Amino acid sequence: MKERDISFMQKAIRLARKGAGSVSPNPLVGAVVVKNNKIISEGFHRKAGLAHGEAEALDKAGLYAQKATLYVNLEPCCYFGRTPPCVDKIIKAGIKRVVIGTKDPNPKVDGRSIRKLRDHKIEVTNGVCREEAKKINEVFFKNMKERLPFVVAKTAQTLDGKIATSLGQSKWITTDKSRKFSRKLRDRYDAVLIGAKTLREDNPKLNGLKKKPYKVIISSSLDLPKNSYILKNFADKTIIFTLSKLKTKGDLPGPVKIFTLKKIKKGISLKQVLKKLYSYGIMSVFVEGGSYTLGRFFEEKMVDKVYFFIAPKICGGKNSITSVGATGVKKIEKCLRIQKLKIKKIGEDILIRGYLR
Repeated sequence: MKERDISFMQKAIRLARKGAGSVSPNPLVGAVVVKNNKIISEGFHRKAGLAHGEAEALDKAGLYAQKATLYVNLEPCCYFGRTPPCVDKIIKAGIKRVVIGTKDPNPKVDGRSIRKLRDHKIEVTNGVCREEAKKINEVFFKNMKERLPFVVAKTAQTLDGKIATSLGQSKWITTDKSRKFSRKLRDRYDAVLIGAKTLREDNPKLNGLKKKPYKVIISSSLDLPKNSYILKNFADKTIIFTLSKLKTKGDLPGPVKIFTLKKIKKGISLKQVLKKLYSYGIMSVFVEGGSYTLGRFFEEKMVDKVYFFIAPKICGGKNSITSVGATGVKKIEKCLRIQKLKIKKIGEDILIRGYLR
């Protein structure tokens, strides 16, 4: 693999990241047009419905794209969606070589664009920085593989694993820097999910620094505070899952979307929650608690990625609230194992992140 191919692909990947949180349900795509080892144009997918990264880069390059090399982190699309196929634009632009990070897992593409480019005598190199290219689109790859949203579990806890005292006090365990980082994480995902207890006790806003994601609430009984910040201000972006009959909606705001699910042994099936959210167009979910809700997601093995913010504090007490509740495992060998672990210092706090699958 040529060093310059790696360098230009890394540039395309950095460009792709600029669209994080804005392109769903599409993947993140960055592109660089190179001629005589010099970048002549670049682009990235900015928002769903707007030009894809390849199209933006080629439009900027104009006639200079002829006999140039295009670097793109994901195989170009080959079908009509909200925008025309990028592969046709590449062919028309006169590109002589295309370097791709990874194949597109979408069944509508999945190598078809690569074959079409080669059929038009365009040289194709695939797999440059493959793992990095797949990682930035981990949400999209999960969506295409399982037809379910990508699930991220986040909690903020003391060193001994507590999220609240025995009196229910939880503000604030971690520092402002950690809370700001957490809000920044919300900007990346389509929805933030909580349980009804968190809504009642914390009255959260669940907004990011720049984005106001969908708010998802799990409530078996629909016993929710009608004057909560979310229901008063974001009814049109609030989705509730319940076991109650729809007729018990009462005076919940009209725009609120309610899904009534069949009861399973432990209450609401989180697999069904995720299926409904996916059908509703939500490709990623940021689960923020509380203890029982987070525990249920781990028990049902629905979590893909974790962010644990840990403050250097000891809460203690058997009646204080643990970060991951519900039933839990009975044997050590059944513990879920975090993979690809990374540890980051944020002010006084520590952030541990990793993957469960």
